[in-house]
Amino acid sequence: MLGVVLCIVFIPLIVVNLVLIVSSYLKPDELPGVFGVKPAVVLSGSMDPAIQVGDLIFVNDCDPAALKEGDVVCYLSSGKAITHRIAGITEGDDGQPRLVTKGDANNAEDRLAVSFDQVQGQWSGARVPGLGNAILFMQTPAGMILFIVCPLALFFAWDVWRRRRMDKAEAARAAQLEAELAALRREQGVGRGPTEKF
Repeated sequence: MLGVVLCIVFIPLIVVNLVLIVSSYLKPDELPGVFGVKPAVVLSGSMDPAIQVGDLIFVNDCDPAALKEGDVVCYLSSGKAITHRIAGITEGDDGQPRLVTKGDANNAEDRLAVSFDQVQGQWSGARVPGLGNAILFMQTPAGMILFIVCPLALFFAWDVWRRRRMDKAEAARAAQLEAELAALRREQGVGRGPTEKF
């Protein structure tokens, strides 16, 4: 039963992580995501109190052209993911639209306007407080040992103990059956040679 529970917990996590890892390699200039949803860890308090440091937020794929003032978008700037609110929409030197963004806790708008190709998605409003800190810790050597190596080692140790226990139980059952069979043969006189007559 414990093995089933562990499989139910670990297999989806492993699959999601593999998808995120593969997508990050296939598209290094984009946030990795699964089914159009991209998780992101918040590292600054620029959107406080709506989004706080250490939160894990979820960004949905979107059409940048459909974005409007007040929407919260996640975009890449110099390889860094930033999640800010749209304060306005302007036009760049190339005639293309640009998003003017600003963190809710910041006093001024962001220095550089955001082009559509920088947009990674729109914040869905979903966040898990503090989970981002746990994810960051899991990426450290100590976190990997604590959350990945230790659980796997415990699972394998439990599996070995369970198999040995089953083998012992099976051996005991086989020995009991053999003893019962031997007793039955003795009762029926099976296994004794013919009686000699003189």
